[in-house]
Amino acid sequence: IRDSNRTTRAQTHNLNLNLDYELDERNTLSFSSTVLYTPYFKYNIFNNTNITDPNGTFLSRFTADNSSRDEKYNIGSDLDYNHRFDSGADLRVNAHYTRYDYQRNQGVFSEFFDENNDFDSDSEFITTANQVTNIITSKIDYSAPLSDNSGSFDVGAKFSNIQTDSDIIKEDLIGETPVLDPLNSDAFNYNENVYAGYLNYSRSWERWDLNIGIRAEQTDVRGESVSLNTINTQNYLEWFPNISLSHDLTDDLSFKANYNRSIVRPNYTNLNPFTFFLNENTVVVGNPALLPTFIDHAVVGMSFLNYFTIEAYYKNFDGNINELPLQNNETNIISYAPVNVDKTVDYGFDFIVDFYMTDWWSIYAFTSFYNISEETFLNESFVSLSQWSNYSGFYNTLYLLDDSSLSINFNVDYASKFLSGLSFVDPLILSSLSVSKSIWNDRAVLSLSVEDLFNEQDVLWRNQYLNQFNSNFIDQDNRFVKLGFRYNFGNTRLTTNQRTSNIEERSRLKESEN
Repeated sequence: IRDSNRTTRAQTHNLNLNLDYELDERNTLSFSSTVLYTPYFKYNIFNNTNITDPNGTFLSRFTADNSSRDEKYNIGSDLDYNHRFDSGADLRVNAHYTRYDYQRNQGVFSEFFDENNDFDSDSEFITTANQVTNIITSKIDYSAPLSDNSGSFDVGAKFSNIQTDSDIIKEDLIGETPVLDPLNSDAFNYNENVYAGYLNYSRSWERWDLNIGIRAEQTDVRGESVSLNTINTQNYLEWFPNISLSHDLTDDLSFKANYNRSIVRPNYTNLNPFTFFLNENTVVVGNPALLPTFIDHAVVGMSFLNYFTIEAYYKNFDGNINELPLQNNETNIISYAPVNVDKTVDYGFDFIVDFYMTDWWSIYAFTSFYNISEETFLNESFVSLSQWSNYSGFYNTLYLLDDSSLSINFNVDYASKFLSGLSFVDPLILSSLSVSKSIWNDRAVLSLSVEDLFNEQDVLWRNQYLNQFNSNFIDQDNRFVKLGFRYNFGNTRLTTNQRTSNIEERSRLKESEN
């Protein structure tokens, strides 16, 4: 049984730059850059672990103080060129570059106690981890309207290159002398090239809308672990079709159906074959052999009376990536490792309503009944789990006073027991209540919000399959009251050209949450 208490402190700075230059009425050149700098991200974890036999009899205990200090900066820049043809067609060219630099310094001090709970020994180690990632992408898109302006034809191509260089050094402190631990020190170099192209056709006629397209991606991957002297390569060509069709049967009744195939690649940290020690019996490891996840998603549905929507959906995940707790019953070590779950199927039915009860009261509500099943081979044994669940939400906003300057929002979500990553998660209730008042001709806003009204947002998940039997309860600081004041200085009628870079490769820059 492990009890952990974590405290996190952070400082973060953001800077955005956007420049637009109109060369002429048909040509525009734009530059944008976003800088995220975190000079200080520190967390301390105090662990107290009790080891018992199968009958619950105390055998031993150890404590671990884990202190980690992170520093990172993330710079992403885009250069865009847009050209509008006389025919109404558009040509868009984009070049993107990201530089990501991340460093973590960690120290862990442990004390061990015997079966009488008397002090026995201690140990201490430090780790230094670095990750530098460079992302280069370029793409070109051409969109032309059909001759009768009933739709459009789109074509494009994209190239991306990702280079990640990572290293970790673990040193055991013998007295005050650091001694290198070669088994847990390594360097990892990762290179990925993706060549993609797509075609898309869309058309509307009478009460019909059609969209159909195809995308092809050629991926070349090479990952090298220096100390282990192992090289992992992947080379594959994949096709991703999409099609959607909708029809308005009447003004109050419409049908839709769509299908698409997509890909989700692993984040770069998960690919590193490194071991991070949270304490002596809990570690986080990477997996350089991770494969991408391929998703087939189909939806059919209908909307009626302008307020109601009913949908049925089916999702098949081939190789879904999940971080699983892998329990070694001989060493009593739990390893949190990202793995590809062979097959995950998610299907269900959604019911949605969105309308105004009155001119001053809006309601949005939904309920979803769904089944998730997961199948995979783990430790050379077959695991198959399945669970029906419900997820429902109720959101409503009240606009009060003659000028609607006072608003009240009450939101609640309910999740029944559900399956995720071979883990069963106990029911959750997420809730919030907020009140805001605009003052001084809408130049300022006073707000008061309360989160987790029912104290039911803490997460309890359980694993029980094969020889895996463990659980984890996460008691976060979800309940709080927040009082806010916002004031708009200057000319509030001015607009901004601020843009957000939506580069898929940047979304894979994620550090370990452990």
